[in-house]
Amino acid sequence: MRIGIIGDIHGNLDALKAILEALDRAKVDQLICTGDIVGYGACPRECIDVVRERNIPTVKGNHDEYVTQMGGQWRIQPDAREGVLWTQKTLPEAQLAWLATLPRVLSLDGFQIVHSSHAWWPRWSYVINERTAVHNFLFQPSRITFNGHTHVPLCVSHQLQHVPQLEMLHNMFLPRTHRLLIGVGSVGQPRDGDPRACGVVYDTESGAIRLVRVSYDIETAQARIRKAGLPEELAARLAQGR
Repeated sequence: MRIGIIGDIHGNLDALKAILEALDRAKVDQLICTGDIVGYGACPRECIDVVRERNIPTVKGNHDEYVTQMGGQWRIQPDAREGVLWTQKTLPEAQLAWLATLPRVLSLDGFQIVHSSHAWWPRWSYVINERTAVHNFLFQPSRITFNGHTHVPLCVSHQLQHVPQLEMLHNMFLPRTHRLLIGVGSVGQPRDGDPRACGVVYDTESGAIRLVRVSYDIETAQARIRKAGLPEELAARLAQGR
């Protein structure tokens, strides 16, 4: 089975449409989302509609959770906070209620999906170094897990009695002797210097991973953010991939 895995859409409708078109062309059998449908971008309602209309299973991301917590005390950057507050005012009650029902983990045949990490819930931790990788693998029950949250395509691998290894994700065959945490990058706000919408295709039979990057109309996405009155930095960073 060929599975298209996306995440960190962050209200960027133009990027979402572009990556879905690319995955449709790749003829994937199923689509899955690692969470954070909303936050930062100006089209959260439309992005939720697309995810639901396409019946894309998704886990709950931290921004998906924040927008359902009215008056929440979030430890996040000011621009992110403004995005959360704006999104809370924008989403209808039905969509907020739906976000609140999203699971923390999806368990599928041979792998799992989380947003950030298997460790430290309810804290949203970033697996970005050996220490955080060790903590994740202490709690990761599956051999393979796909995640988002960092907005960077990343392969974290671990063998028993060895230090976890972190490397940028590339087209590869997943080693069958390792436990793996695979970061799928970000659709709507990449942070690895490449502004294109990002996702992966995973072949469950061969173990092959293919990184998918696709250009989209960044200027239109930026214009939507500015028209909504969201912070300028949220628009500017889209063109920089950071």
